[in-house]
Amino acid sequence: MTALVLAGALVGIGVTMVLGGLRATAPDLAAAVARLGAATERTDRSGATRGSGATRGSGATRGSGATRGALAVALAPHVARLVVALRLDRHRADLALTGTAPSRLAVEKVGYAVAGVVFPILMASILLLAGLALPFGVPVAAGLALGAGMSLLPEVELRRRAALARDQMRRTVCVYLELVALERAADAGAVEALERAAAIGAGPGFVHIREALLRARLEGRTPWQQLSSLADELAVPELGDVADIMRLSGEDGAAVLPTLRARAASLRTSLLQAEVAAANEASERMSVPVALLGVAFMALLGFPALWRILLG
Repeated sequence: MTALVLAGALVGIGVTMVLGGLRATAPDLAAAVARLGAATERTDRSGATRGSGATRGSGATRGSGATRGALAVALAPHVARLVVALRLDRHRADLALTGTAPSRLAVEKVGYAVAGVVFPILMASILLLAGLALPFGVPVAAGLALGAGMSLLPEVELRRRAALARDQMRRTVCVYLELVALERAADAGAVEALERAAAIGAGPGFVHIREALLRARLEGRTPWQQLSSLADELAVPELGDVADIMRLSGEDGAAVLPTLRARAASLRTSLLQAEVAAANEASERMSVPVALLGVAFMALLGFPALWRILLG
């Protein structure tokens, strides 16, 4: 019995380590920028001295990093084909909104599927060592079913995170509308109002907006064209409304201040109604356990009398 417990614990630890190794971790942007700045500063100070010192001080780390980089480059074509084979392009909006690379989602799906297929086979092997032989088809069928089910877990998690990020993006757009309206009230131009309002806000949503405006400036496009493209990319139509309103101001010279405030008020009302609906749904879910508890209590009280009647 002790051997079975130890074997099960070892299998669990092994599966956990495999899953942890397959799950890609997002790098810390601040740390990466700090390392890049430190490397640039060392480059400016001394070339040859720095090269020899870095070789002596961090040879193993650089070697392991080069190995991981070479492995990533070697696997990149296969991962790209895997992304196409799994048709992960259908999650393009969710991937862009959450900042998840399609290759990471593909690797996670394959990793979860492999873990699901291997786990029943390992358990069947442990039972076989303990003297309990299962039919060959049982672990195989269980592994295929578990692998197929676990391969869907990354997509489910992606949809959940994307839904939360999309709700947050709608709130960001509501705040952005108000900020643009304030800038327009201060006699700022259409382009200037969009850029100033984006510079004020903080959060992932405003980062997306600032990047879109910067891309528009670098590519020679108008900000409303880039915001409209961003709305389609992230599947957030409320951001497209901002682009349409500011297009009227930038191209036709229309007075859009009342329109901006009216759209912000409408979006606030919509968000509030969604919050109220979610709260009501949560309250209804809380009433179900209470109702089941009441039914169980009534059954407990009535069971003795019913038992006497049935046996009487």
